[in-house]
This record gives sequence, C-alpha cells and structure tokens, in this order.
Amino acid sequence: MQRSQNSLPRTLMRMNSAEIGGSLVFLPDFGGNVIYAQPIQKVLSSEYSCFGARLAPDMVAVLDDLGLIEIAERFASDIHQSDIPRPVHICGFSFAGLLAFETARHFSALEPWAGELFILDTRIRPRTLGARFLRNPIQEMLYAARYAVRNWRTLLPGTEDPLILHRYGQIRMDLGNHAEAHRTIIRQLYAKMAEYTPLPWTGSASVFRAEDIQWGYRLDDLGWGQLIKGPVTLIDVPGDHLSMLRTAENAAVLADKMRLRLEAVQKESVDV
Repeated sequence: MQRSQNSLPRTLMRMNSAEIGGSLVFLPDFGGNVIYAQPIQKVLSSEYSCFGARLAPDMVAVLDDLGLIEIAERFASDIHQSDIPRPVHICGFSFAGLLAFETARHFSALEPWAGELFILDTRIRPRTLGARFLRNPIQEMLYAARYAVRNWRTLLPGTEDPLILHRYGQIRMDLGNHAEAHRTIIRQLYAKMAEYTPLPWTGSASVFRAEDIQWGYRLDDLGWGQLIKGPVTLIDVPGDHLSMLRTAENAAVLADKMRLRLEAVQKESVDV
C-alpha cells in the first residue's frame, strides 16, 4: 500500500518543501547520513523535491545481517511505495554511489525508470587483484605504489590503527572525527563494500569525476561502463574527491552541472 507524501517511510526524510520537478533522492554515506548532499540541495531545492535516505532503526538493529544489496532493496521498495513526486532521480557520493546504483537497479524493476542515476566520484573496481591488473595494469601499478607509500607503517605486523580503515582498492576512512556510534556503523558498511559484487543494469546514469587526481588524470569511466549498459554521461567537476563538495565554489559548479543534466534528461524524456 502506498503512503502519502505526509507519511514518508522511516528510510526517507524530506530535505525541502518543494513538490515539483520530480524527486532527487540522496543515498547515505558511510556514516549513515546525507550531509554531503546539502550544497547540492541548497542550489536545486527550488526546482526539485529533495529527499535523503537513511538507515531505519529496524535496519540498524540487524545491520550485521544485511548485505549492501539487501540495504538497497529496502530503499528501492520504500521509494517505490512512497508517493514522492516522479520521476525519481537517485544520487550517491563515494560509498553512497554503490548504494545509489543498487537502489536504482532494484527501483527500476519495481516501476518504469524515467529518472537519472547520479554517481559522484565513485570508482567501481573488480574484487580480485589479478582482474584489476589485467584491466588497467599501469593505473593499478600506480595505485598499488601510492597505497604502499601511504600505508607502509600500518602494513607492518602489529601496527594497525583501529581508527583507520583502508583496504586495498577501497577509500581510506579516518574514524578519529566520528562519534563512537557512527564508528560502529561505518565499520559495518565498510566491510559490506568489500563484499559487494554488482550486477549489470540497463538504466541511464551520469558519472561525475573529480578533476584533481593524485598521480595523474584519469580519463576513464571509473569502471561503470562495464556495468551500466544504458547511456552513461561522463561529467568532470573541479576539485578532488573531497573538495568537489566541501569547497563552496566547487560544489556550486557541480550542482549547476547536475541541474543542466537534469534539464537534458527531462528534454530527452519529452522528445521520446
């Protein structure tokens, strides 16, 4: 049974009061929140309904037993059953990009996909080291060298830092600035990212890439071209992985490019 807009599921929270232009749903990051979306929401809130997804209390209680795909299935089901304005556009930054991809994949199986998936600087990598080197040996050698230089102290036996999460092929997480309750959730979600094996999808996506990359500029599609069989639009934005949203000027550029892409998606749907 569908809920009214005034009775959202516990996995969704309203970020503005607009009920026009379709909905932008931001998926939660490692800490279980959508703070990263605030600069985007401020720019687009007068044109689109903005919602943040979050882990409901019943999900947190059994988080150890839920895989990333099962979490995304819950988000997709709740979005589908809600009466938020259509079309629904789904967005995720960094780890949340994986959740956004899975949520969009499952949501499109529940109702016709008329929106856009926005992936903000999330790289999808093969799980095995051998497959990574076979796909892009030079880039993987550079990554391996950078990983060793940055983590050589903690790679020695008995020198692990419990507040630093950094597995090969995954983003580095410093838990020092997070409350203990958030650290628990971050550790749980970090482990789920390592176990995640995505399946292909035929929807439409826009992949935003940070321009400032240490040790060279990447011109690839961050690995999404092999998974997304529908149209993939690559969009470059200023800054590095963190400053693309934390720096006001960079975030404004990103939000403006997202607006232009949303307008293009709307025009494409009208022209079909």
